[in-house]
Amino acid sequence: MPTATERGASEALFWARVAGHWTPEACPDLWVDRPPSEHDVIRFYDPGPDIERRADLWGLHLNRHDLSSLAGFAAGLAEEESRAWKSGAPDLAMRAYEARRFLLADRIMHWAVPWLDAVSQACPAYAAGATSDRDGLLALGDEMRAAPLISGREGLRPEGEDAYGPAGNVEEPRWFESLWSGVVLLGFDRAPADRAARPELAAVYQAAAARWMTMAANHAGSAELWSDLADRAAASARWLGRA
Repeated sequence: MPTATERGASEALFWARVAGHWTPEACPDLWVDRPPSEHDVIRFYDPGPDIERRADLWGLHLNRHDLSSLAGFAAGLAEEESRAWKSGAPDLAMRAYEARRFLLADRIMHWAVPWLDAVSQACPAYAAGATSDRDGLLALGDEMRAAPLISGREGLRPEGEDAYGPAGNVEEPRWFESLWSGVVLLGFDRAPADRAARPELAAVYQAAAARWMTMAANHAGSAELWSDLADRAAASARWLGRA
């Protein structure tokens, strides 16, 4: 069984690989449409101030807030944890672990897994790396309990909201520009405003709803996210099917 020092070092390597896969230089075409960042995938929220606050606690300034940059931040925290365990500083090690756990849960998991899933579905040239990184994040989510599905969730969130925020209005055009719709659309150049495209889009959302339900069943540590995305994707599919 690996020691805490070894686990931290191993996780640092994983995060470093993720960071290297999704830089603008490594995947320039993916930065054109929907760059791999929470701001561009969710669209209705700027996580920048929160990310910078977290980085500042460790004396860092991140030039970008995309997946590569956040993964590099997480790699540094994992390395710090490993070093701290090795040098006999458990308080520092636990601080680094908790900072990384909350970074994953609050600023990475909910949008990066769906973005990587979309890349694995729509971009053959990057599919292998996207699948590997997606599955690695899901495994970490299970280990760290990033967003477990709690039974009897009534009262845990404001009425009309889920783990992603307001359920929104499916009829709003911008709904389909965001992960709020239930899926990240990559490589699909026909908008819901094009009525002829709606049956095809509805099938995309139906398939996504099924994938999210399977993911929720297989990954208890982040099941709340995928259950909520399944509901959103199903609602989008229903609207597209009758609009």
